[in-house]
Amino acid sequence: MIRRSSLINNFSIVSLWTLFSRILGFLRDIFLAFYLGSGPVAQAFLLAFTIPNMLRRIFAEGSFNKVFIPIFVGTKGSTKNANELVTIVFLSLFIILGLLSILGIIFMPALIKALAFGFLNDERFQLAVLYGRILFPYILLISLVQLFNSVLNALDLYHVSTATQGVLNLFLIGSLIFSAFFSGDFGYNLCIAVLVSGLVNLVLVFRACRLNGISLTSVNLSKLNPNVGLSKELFLKSIPISLASGVSQINLVVGRQISSLFDGAMVWLIYADRLAQLPIALIGVALNVVTLPKLSSLKKNGRLAEGNSYLNKSMQLSIVFALPASLGLIYLNSEIISSLFQRGNFLVNDAIQTSNALSIYSVSIIPISLQMLLLNFYFAEKNIKIPFYYSLASVFLNVSFAYYLLGMFEYLAPPIAYAITNWLVFISLVCHSYKFGFYFNKSFKWALPRIVLSSCVMLIFLMFIKSITLEYFTHKNLTILWLGVVISISGISYFACLKFLGILNKNFWTSDFNK
Repeated sequence: MIRRSSLINNFSIVSLWTLFSRILGFLRDIFLAFYLGSGPVAQAFLLAFTIPNMLRRIFAEGSFNKVFIPIFVGTKGSTKNANELVTIVFLSLFIILGLLSILGIIFMPALIKALAFGFLNDERFQLAVLYGRILFPYILLISLVQLFNSVLNALDLYHVSTATQGVLNLFLIGSLIFSAFFSGDFGYNLCIAVLVSGLVNLVLVFRACRLNGISLTSVNLSKLNPNVGLSKELFLKSIPISLASGVSQINLVVGRQISSLFDGAMVWLIYADRLAQLPIALIGVALNVVTLPKLSSLKKNGRLAEGNSYLNKSMQLSIVFALPASLGLIYLNSEIISSLFQRGNFLVNDAIQTSNALSIYSVSIIPISLQMLLLNFYFAEKNIKIPFYYSLASVFLNVSFAYYLLGMFEYLAPPIAYAITNWLVFISLVCHSYKFGFYFNKSFKWALPRIVLSSCVMLIFLMFIKSITLEYFTHKNLTILWLGVVISISGISYFACLKFLGILNKNFWTSDFNK
């Protein structure tokens, strides 16, 4: 039932499928920008969709990827125990999140007020309440999807759990095209498409689990059943992680509140954040997904030195991609935004403001990607207190910086505060982790300056090409072509430099991964 795979293979699988999903996401955002611009329908839908996504991070991603996988790893040797545990958790989630969905629909006006008081005096408020009520049950569907995704990840079946990521974007693109040609109610149709995509996703991941021996089954819910005890342990340990995730979502609430004060700013920040999240998803999230089960297994078996080596290699791999991605997005922010979004109802000013936000959000790519991996160092040992404390510190710093900077930087205050906070938290987390046995080994210290040097060479090369060629590709469609060529050439120069400096040596990357 279990297939052994190297970190590189699993990372590649998750990254490629995530890239496919994000490409679809860009197409979705291009269609949204074209048809809706930064107008009231776009702002209301994006805000309403924030609510189930925010709760998903609290109840699904916040709990299961961190707590469920280490517990499930201990039961997957017995199909019966694994099935019973999954069934108990499924039923518990269904009841809890079903009740939460009902409450969310009832109290949606209060939720919208809490997220965007800038909407209260215009049509955006009523639209956001309507869309929010339709969308809220998505939290139930996507949380159940995440449960089965966690099972698949624990079984090393990353290609299945990540391949379904694009379903939502396909349905949203289809909804926009349908609305343009057959029905003008874009917002309502988008909300229905979200719910349908959630149902389809749930069917797909559940079927994949069944094909690999994990399914829902009849279960004895008496206290004598050890799986009932495991499920209680899961939920008890999930509470502080969910609280930590919930606390961290205050950052999102603050960003939405501030952006709601400036017409169009919510759309600008969301589009910029999504672009900056692309390398984070391809690098940080992908590595986070594949390292936690491996680290949990190594630490469970007492192989602590190998676990530290594995984490160091993961962080090296993260920096190899995160550093050039951050530099590229910062330097090419205006060309990327204008070529992707500046058309239809998305005007020149929208593109300029979104570009500014993108350059700031991109500063956070490196610390966020590395934070995820360092926190796995604690989650693999089922230590959930330290991540919780860091979430509290992160929120305190982010909220303080955001409101302090509001008068100076207006709608850009949230991304600036976000960047400062993430770097401070990452530096503090590194120092703190040293006390718990983590350390940067010789291999990491040898590789880091070479990765930095290669990134600098790439940036110089990129600046030179831009200075002599961009003036000939000023039209939006030509700029897209220019971006594709320039990014490809710069990427080749970067990896050629890495190869020359020995970073891409096959033995270097595989020596510790497959132990």
